[in-house]
Amino acid sequence: MIKHTRIAALAGAAALALTGGTAALASQAGSTSPHGSAATVRTPHCTAKEMSGGLHGFQADLGNRGFILTLTNTSNHSCSVDGYAGLKLENAAHHPVHSSTHPGGTYFIYPDPRPRLIVLSPGETASADFAYFSGTGGSTDSVATYLLVAPPGTKRYVTVPIPGAPVRIYLGSLNETALERHTPYNT
Repeated sequence: MIKHTRIAALAGAAALALTGGTAALASQAGSTSPHGSAATVRTPHCTAKEMSGGLHGFQADLGNRGFILTLTNTSNHSCSVDGYAGLKLENAAHHPVHSSTHPGGTYFIYPDPRPRLIVLSPGETASADFAYFSGTGGSTDSVATYLLVAPPGTKRYVTVPIPGAPVRIYLGSLNETALERHTPYNT
């Protein structure tokens, strides 16, 4: 009899853990309905007014340059990012500079980590690798002072000063990886 009671108790605990796990997964995906099933509500996309951006560290090798691009949720609620940030360049007078963005791996990070949904609580950060080939001083270079960064799925930009600007970027060609949950670093 004691053996059957223990088995029943373990089965009940497993069912409770499974139910709790399902509810936790449903709430992480958005919310749960009153009946306990996952609702199709998603955490809204982060907008530029809810984010601050930054370029950190410095990567250099064989004419390639790069930084860790960060987007931090500065709002008082959760929002989401998924995929690649929109990127543009500006000069010191904040006028647009020719650029083209190439999502995927960079010289420094390959392969690309691939897009995934990231829910950012207030104060949390997502990051990506941002890289370019340094210009040669020719007429095909873009000379930039600012990087404009649009959170994925939005069209408004956060303005981020490029460290060491102005910088020459060959053909205005920018490379970036998909955003990932940011792991703090010591720089």
